[in-house]
Amino acid sequence: MDDSLWGRLPTEAPSEVDRLVSFGHNVQAIVVMREHACLPQPGLRECVDLLNRRFAALRE
Repeated sequence: MDDSLWGRLPTEAPSEVDRLVSFGHNVQAIVVMREHACLPQPGLRECVDLLNRRFAALRE
């Protein structure tokens, strides 16, 4: 996935985000993104955009 925020997450965070998204725990997924992303800390809009893209990717 070509996304600057996705690439800034440490190794274990993407799988945790995907797990949370697959269970519908969107708020918790955003918390993981914001807590684990390297600086600069992502804004809410950036996290929601990534959340929507991950949700679509996981549904395929």
